[in-house]
Amino acid sequence: MKKYLTISEMANYAGISRRTLIYYDQIDLFKPQKVGENGYRYYGIDQYFELDVILLLKNLDVPLEEIATFLKNRNITAVLAGFKRQKEKVDEEISKLKRIRNSLDSYITRYTSLKNFDLKSITYAYRKAESFVVSDLIEKFDDIDSLEVYGRFYNSVDSSDLFSGYPIGFLVDGTAFYEENFHAAPYRALVKIPSERLHLYKQQRIVTRPAGYYVSGFIKDEIHQINIFNNRFRSYLKENNLVLNGDIWELLWQDEAASQNPEDQIFEVLIPVKNKLAEEKED
Repeated sequence: MKKYLTISEMANYAGISRRTLIYYDQIDLFKPQKVGENGYRYYGIDQYFELDVILLLKNLDVPLEEIATFLKNRNITAVLAGFKRQKEKVDEEISKLKRIRNSLDSYITRYTSLKNFDLKSITYAYRKAESFVVSDLIEKFDDIDSLEVYGRFYNSVDSSDLFSGYPIGFLVDGTAFYEENFHAAPYRALVKIPSERLHLYKQQRIVTRPAGYYVSGFIKDEIHQINIFNNRFRSYLKENNLVLNGDIWELLWQDEAASQNPEDQIFEVLIPVKNKLAEEKED
């Protein structure tokens, strides 16, 4: 009966490469029973079992350094504890991958919509409620203090929410709608947050955009075009007997991920409205 296997025979049995077995030898994970004077590695028949354990653990994505520890502590208690630890790691990785997939879905939805957007159209439609985390009030757009507010705010938002694919943007007090220089009005930065993650943030930082009817449209280069766009909104409301009914939401749909030119940024502006006749009846 053959007593030893060559490295090629052991590799063929395990379905791995000779290079892998050499590497396992070099890191003292799985060593041959003897090495010939010519440097050839020879493995014992009973080493099949140890290699099977290594391949089992590797298939479960256990790191090689942990496999080495595992091999030295093979009993039911240690094995069970090790498998439970590995399951916890896998569960964490699954959660991470789900968040990444959801973010990719959000980005794909955003950028697919942008391929067909129309800068000239204004839409009147019902919108579902959505929740956002908001910053402190920003008094001046170009002031250095605003950068500090942005810094504090974005550092307080979990990265998985900040880069979730949902739009970020601004929340402007609705009373500024009829001011001549709308863009100079105080505002807050905001980030949309899924309902299942709202519990991670302080209640006073959460603002919900109410469900209801909104007049909305897209604008390119918000800094330079907002006042012109705002005049179009006012005309639309007047022509359709609509009046402002809350704060104004600006959501960034096309950002630096889709264009290296800051002036290519595209915002959706949403203005909550109600029928003017209904307002007069309420009065």
